[in-house]
Amino acid sequence: MRGEERLIAEAKGRTQEKGVAADIAYGQLLRRMTVASPHIRSALVVPTSSLWHAQRVPAHVRRLLRIDLYKVADDGHVHHHPPAQPTAGAGCGSPRLWTTG
Repeated sequence: MRGEERLIAEAKGRTQEKGVAADIAYGQLLRRMTVASPHIRSALVVPTSSLWHAQRVPAHVRRLLRIDLYKVADDGHVHHHPPAQPTAGAGCGSPRLWTTG
């Protein structure tokens, strides 16, 4: 916690089944999303070798769900990988496709 901000993270270690581990981690994060608050963000923390698997969930979906990715490098340093911001006319990542109005 930092002030009113709260980060809820699911961390996964090295595994042979990187894709399965990422899918399970996303499911665990989704089950923890019990309160809708602009002060709460979620994060998936994975080793460098699993980052690609965690990025299979499209950036626009992670952005909508407020899920960030953090990569833990082999030297132990942690790097934030926020979802890329959409560009105008960016296809399925375009926010206007996700409005209900």
